[in-house]
Amino acid sequence: MLSLTLLQRGVNNIDRYCYTLCSSLRSRYLFATTARWVSASGDGYCYLAVAYCLAWASGSYWDYMTALAVTFAVERPTYWLLKNSFRRDRPANCAPIPLLIAHDKFSFPSGHTCAAFVFATVTSSYFPTLATPLFLWAAMIGVSRIVVGVHYPTDIMAGMGLGLLLSEWTLTLV
Repeated sequence: MLSLTLLQRGVNNIDRYCYTLCSSLRSRYLFATTARWVSASGDGYCYLAVAYCLAWASGSYWDYMTALAVTFAVERPTYWLLKNSFRRDRPANCAPIPLLIAHDKFSFPSGHTCAAFVFATVTSSYFPTLATPLFLWAAMIGVSRIVVGVHYPTDIMAGMGLGLLLSEWTLTLV
């Protein structure tokens, strides 16, 4: 039990250190502006617009949109249940003032990152040539959430893992 507590403290210390390094980028205008924009691109509206354009242009509307809808229908409640079970406070409670104010109190796992990786995974399974830019975008959304001050790095890693896992699982069902 003691070793688990020490491991948790070590992870928390590394998390806070990495968070502090990333949050130091907030003082640079270009980084702050870019991080806000990239973070906002993960709010969901861009996914809908990109998905609709891809589905309409490709002719695979129903299959793709159904897979996306089913995956998000599984991801959203799963993410919400985990976030409200772990109840990890956001870094703003112990660090410099964030660039954004989060809509909820808890940070683990990152919902923006989870959704970004869900979108990237499902979309790249239907449009493989877009895989690289989609996964880069998803990763940038995750990093931006640290820079704007609303997540720790482990929140991002958990969101990424959850998004990938749920996407792969639901893609086998649809």
